[in-house]
Amino acid sequence: MLNKIFRPDLLSRLKYKYIDAPSGHGRPIPREAADAEYASGAWRHFHEPPELARQAVIVVTVSQLHQNHAVLDVGCGSGELAQLFQPYPCRRYLGVDFSTEGIRLARTRGLKGCEFVEGDFTTWRPKEMFDVIIFSECLGYAWDPGALTAAFLPFLKPGGQVIVSYFRCGHWQALWRRLARHLRTLESTTLTNARGQTWDVKVMQPAGRTDQPQ
Repeated sequence: MLNKIFRPDLLSRLKYKYIDAPSGHGRPIPREAADAEYASGAWRHFHEPPELARQAVIVVTVSQLHQNHAVLDVGCGSGELAQLFQPYPCRRYLGVDFSTEGIRLARTRGLKGCEFVEGDFTTWRPKEMFDVIIFSECLGYAWDPGALTAAFLPFLKPGGQVIVSYFRCGHWQALWRRLARHLRTLESTTLTNARGQTWDVKVMQPAGRTDQPQ
């Protein structure tokens, strides 16, 4: 009887809710689930006006920090953010996402100067360095958001920045504390739309690094 009540999956959910999430851990999802969400249009809200302000902050901030810049968009999804960069040309724009469907949709946009590759951010790493590395609304899917961002820092050029956008839900403050173990905040903007949804967008740099944008 106890085995029926305390099933392993139930125990796992309780552990995540009461121990892991309050500690700032994210919740990874299967590739198949992400593909299904993109195929169903579940993420179309990224195109809609309530989401545009936070994305515009990212785009304009990056364009002001660097000239002729190279951008790595981690968790790029179907390329919504990349599309907003089109009036602000980048020397190089590389988007990576583990969703086959997300990458397929991104490629159909035909965005000039943009490349999209399929890869799981827990294991995939670039073969080049970037002026800016963006994590836009993807760190909630990383088991340890701080460790994940740290794993990409060797690919950040001197004078480069990490841009993180994260929606205020669940234990969002704990996630930022995990990031603070590896990154320091240079600038921070908080945006709230008419629906009462709130995001923080932060310009960050590796802890201990004091160099300036090139």
